[in-house]
Amino acid sequence: MGEYLKNMKISFILAALLYIALGLVLLLWPGTTTTVICYAFGTILAVHGLVTIVSFFFSRTAGFAFELLLGIVSGALGVLFLVQPQIIISILPIAIGLFIVVDGLVNLKRAFELRRLEYSRWGVTLALSLVSVGLGLLVLFHPYLAAEALVMVIGGVLIYEGVSDLWAIFMLTRLTKELRKRMPIEVDPIDVE
Repeated sequence: MGEYLKNMKISFILAALLYIALGLVLLLWPGTTTTVICYAFGTILAVHGLVTIVSFFFSRTAGFAFELLLGIVSGALGVLFLVQPQIIISILPIAIGLFIVVDGLVNLKRAFELRRLEYSRWGVTLALSLVSVGLGLLVLFHPYLAAEALVMVIGGVLIYEGVSDLWAIFMLTRLTKELRKRMPIEVDPIDVE
């Protein structure tokens, strides 16, 4: 169980650092970043689709029809990303907004975990998570913002999200260690020695 919690904590920290890095890239190079991302994903999807279709027809064993369908869909999406990046860029804020809202709700759970552990400043984590949810909703429901401005807002929100995640993880870790010293019971928040 301890190894599982340690791996979980590391993955949360890496995700938070990735939010910050991606947020900085989106904030500093908004126009170039979205186009490059579209072309990169388009190329990856198109190549994956082509390889899947070719391997379906040239494999010695009969493949599943689902594999062929997956290859066709992947290839078609790849071509769409490459030919019409503006369509993908217009959908991207919705996907990122949903992701930020969900991550903010996860932080909300962490805030209540801090409250359960009797941390006196659990309200700070609660406030940070509510701001995250609010910013995610802003990104989600205001597609009329200019594309570059919206990408910059998303970048700022991702930086904020990463920093607030790191803070919440740090506080949970510290509190759990203190609680384990006082009481010899197993505590389930994300913490490992």
